[in-house]
Amino acid sequence: NDESTGNGSLTYPVGLLTVDEAYLAGGYSSFNSDYYLYTGNYYWTISPDGFYGSNTRVYSVYSAGYVSNFSFVSNSYGVRPVINLKPNSLKSGDGTALNPFCVEST
Repeated sequence: NDESTGNGSLTYPVGLLTVDEAYLAGGYSSFNSDYYLYTGNYYWTISPDGFYGSNTRVYSVYSAGYVSNFSFVSNSYGVRPVINLKPNSLKSGDGTALNPFCVEST
């Protein structure tokens, strides 16, 4: 409900990954499938790149797992939502399919 962060009108604030987060997670290398953000699909980041003629470009993660800045906003890609948790909200789990993270909502 904090309108100073830009998400005040959202009931469930969700963002997108930044290009920095994708790089730091392992998306800096071509054909990298060994990091947790790899999906085998194209998806957007929230980070803009600039203009190319009359088209706008945004950073994305390619299906091979690497970050690219040559993605036009007219392309049809997916998204990887990001949520921010309050400290100590993780209650159990290790994030695997058999033992998913469990968080406590407040």
